[in-house]
Amino acid sequence: MGFNKNVGTEIAVYSFVIGILYAIFGILEILVGWGDLIGTGVSLIPPLELVGVNVVPPDVFGGIMLIIIGAVYLTGVKQQAKGEREGLSFLLVGSLLAAIFFGVYLVIMLANGVGYVFQFEDWLEWIWLDDLRPGIWLFLMALPGTYLAFTKKKWRE
Repeated sequence: MGFNKNVGTEIAVYSFVIGILYAIFGILEILVGWGDLIGTGVSLIPPLELVGVNVVPPDVFGGIMLIIIGAVYLTGVKQQAKGEREGLSFLLVGSLLAAIFFGVYLVIMLANGVGYVFQFEDWLEWIWLDDLRPGIWLFLMALPGTYLAFTKKKWRE
């Protein structure tokens, strides 16, 4: 089955949900980290924690990147919903940006893990949940759409 309006609508809904989630968490990261950026240390909203783990870390620049990734996903929704294959490129580029961001966060997590293993002073109380950022688990949610776009050769014909 080729890429048509029915398939495009499903992909458009998927891209819309992923894009909105990236944008929302990007905005939340900016609001939580704004005080650190301007030097007051007072965030615009309190940090969001779940079971003592920071769900949305204070990271303004990371938040900006999440918003950009979300915008790329959202830009292709209209074309995807019409059944135009050109909309798939936004899904692929958004997934590529998300993969790069995911890789950077994994390298940071690995570096912090090495610091913990070697018992460096700043890493004595580090746990891996401290580095579990929205860019990591949002990418895992984006993987199914990326897989479909890459493996469906009939969609690209």
